[in-house]
This record gives sequence, structure tokens and C-alpha cells, in this order.
Amino acid sequence: MICYSLFSKILIGICLLGMGWQTGFAKSSTKTFPVRELTLPVTGISQQHHLAKTADGRLIVSWVERDEQSSTVRFSVWDKKKWLPVQTVLKVAGKLGAPPVVLGLNDGALAAAWMPYVPNSTDKYAADIYVARSEDGGISWGKAFKPYGDAARIYDAQMSLTALLDGKLALVWTDMRYVSHEPNHDMKANRFQLMATVIDKQALPTPEITLDNDVCSCCSVFTDAQGDNLVSVYRDHTIDEIRDTSAVRWTPQKVIGATRVHDDHWHIEGCPSNGPAVALFNKQVAVAWFSAADGIGRVKLGFSKDGGEHFATPIEIDANANGYADTLFLDDGSALVSWRARVGAEDALRIARVSQSGRVTQQSTIYQGSFPKWPSRHLSLKRIGKEVFIAWTDPVQKKVRLAVIKLTKRT
Repeated sequence: MICYSLFSKILIGICLLGMGWQTGFAKSSTKTFPVRELTLPVTGISQQHHLAKTADGRLIVSWVERDEQSSTVRFSVWDKKKWLPVQTVLKVAGKLGAPPVVLGLNDGALAAAWMPYVPNSTDKYAADIYVARSEDGGISWGKAFKPYGDAARIYDAQMSLTALLDGKLALVWTDMRYVSHEPNHDMKANRFQLMATVIDKQALPTPEITLDNDVCSCCSVFTDAQGDNLVSVYRDHTIDEIRDTSAVRWTPQKVIGATRVHDDHWHIEGCPSNGPAVALFNKQVAVAWFSAADGIGRVKLGFSKDGGEHFATPIEIDANANGYADTLFLDDGSALVSWRARVGAEDALRIARVSQSGRVTQQSTIYQGSFPKWPSRHLSLKRIGKEVFIAWTDPVQKKVRLAVIKLTKRT
């Protein structure tokens, strides 16, 4: 295989598909993934990608096409061997505060959510979240609405959605509404809260639920569900500026409980903008996250066997990382983890298959180069049957790219 380089020293194409690497805990040889790149049907400058699936198990890729004045939200469905015609959800003036989401609901409908900034706001981070539903595969969309009350103060870049039973949809967001009762308060008395609601097929949201009343302001949140049991993971926040990863268990009616995934004890007086990811499989939960508590960027993976109430000692995936991790379960109970590793002045998009004992059985570097700082610094990972898709934004080619990994039997 030949690898090509650009003048900017960014490796484009998938140059390292057949190459593995050694982590601190994976001393034995491991197999690489069979990987190929799919060409997305994007035009112009594309960014802010998201991966989801339809009710019948086909991949949905959504993205934003940008010009100087506007953002156009588009998506396409991968029908095993070809892309279905690209559909446009909407076009808005300016930028979007977070990657828009298009996902399949279990009744066959599609839902879309997007986050425009509030026009003429004195707070440049103030945004809204709009949700709409399509009954015809995205050809047309119902009336868009905001599924929260007037008291909400949405903070940009932080929203998480997942499909539930009966065509329902869960939405989680970061909210900076005033919650302190201290006299003579200032902005330091405010707390960023993690809020949630569940929207039914008639576009009716449940009363808002406070999942946590003090969270890290701009680290992304990630939610997964089995039935009506949900787990959201996020970077928590304490009054003494400890920002470790927590998991909250909840239903559409109430919070069940919250757990610190691990006490990294990361003290940082500012948001690292690097949130965790979660996956559910029966009563098992996997959480992947980034921490630099000791000044070294580490990606870790933690497993729970009781639905997220307790977590085992984490497995360290990489001790030279920039983070932005994602994870999903495989049928044998192992997890796939993707993240951005450091390679000199560049980053590398890596993926590993990790057993719950900590053994790495497959690993590959998908891409090496640079990544955008905003708005597409995160990776996207989605499993469809025996294939896993991973998306990232290439800042040199100025477009979203997509690779597919063929799953093989664990060795």
C-alpha cells in the first residue's frame, strides 16, 4: 500500500490501514482491521458530521455544507452498496452551534435536531435547539419546534439525542439558566445544568428533568438507551473545579441515580471541551473518556455490569492522546473505541477492539494528520450489523470523510 503526503505534511487517504501500534498494555501482537474508505455524496465545504441508523438498520450520515453566509443541513442513507439521494433538512443563516442530528425512530419515522445561535443575543454562546419529524424519509418535515420552556438558556455545542420505544425521542442538553439563590449573585453563581426531555410522536415533550445541576460547561454529553432505560455520560463539575466523568441513569419520568465513572481527580479551571461516550448492551455499560489529571492526555475505557451503577477499574487505552473518544459494544461483550492519538505535531485517528479484561485483539490507525478545532473536532462511530462506520473531518480536503470496518471473529 502506498501512502501519499501533502505539502502540509498531512497524510490524506487511509495510509495506515494495515498498520498497528503498541500501547502500554497491549504487548502481544494484534490483528488490524480490514478497512476501506467510502466516498460521501457531499459537495463544497462539509463539516459537523453525525452517524445514526434507520429503524430497518441502514446507516444515516448527516453533515453541514457551509458557505460564507449560511449552513445547509443534509443527509444520505447508505443502502448497503450505494448512497440514496441526498436530502436537505434546512438551510439557516450563519453557523450552527453543534453538529445537527438526523436519526431513525423505531416507528420508521426520522427525527432531525439542529442548534442555531440566538440572533442578536448579548451572549455569543446562546443557542436554541429545534426538532422536527419526517414521515416520508426526509422528503418533507413537520413543523420545527423547541421542546423546552422559556426558562431554558441553551449553551452551544452540547446536545445529545437517542431513539426510544414507540417512536419517542430523548433529548439532553446543557443549560445555563440561573439556579443559584445566593444574594447579590454574579455570573460565577450560575451553574451549568444537564437537562433532558422525551418527545413523543405527536411532538409533545415531557416535563424537563434535571439530570445534574452542576456540569462542565462545554464538554459534550452522550446518551444511549435500551428500552426506556437511559444512561447519559458527561464531564461533571464540582465547586473546587474537579471535572471527572459521570454517568446518570434515568427514565422519561425521573432520575434513577448518578455515578462517578472514575475518580481521575482532574482539577482544571476551565472546560477542556472533550466529553465522554457511552454504549449499552443488555445490563452492561461501556464508557470511554479523556483525562489529563496528571498532565498527560489519557484515553480510558470503563465497563459496568450492573447498568452503570458501578464501574470496574478503567482500562488505559492510550497515554499520549488528545481524546475525543467514542465507543460501542460488540456481540461478544468487547468494545470498540475510537479516539485521537498524538503523533508528534499531528493527530492520528485510531480504533481498537478491547475485551473487558483489557486485551486488545484488533487495532488500526485510520488517518493521520490534523483535525479542526471547531466545529468538527469530534469523531463519529456507528455499527450496522457486521460493519462499523467511522467519520471525521479532514481540514485539508475541507470535507467529511467516512471509513467502514468489516468485523471479524475475535482472536
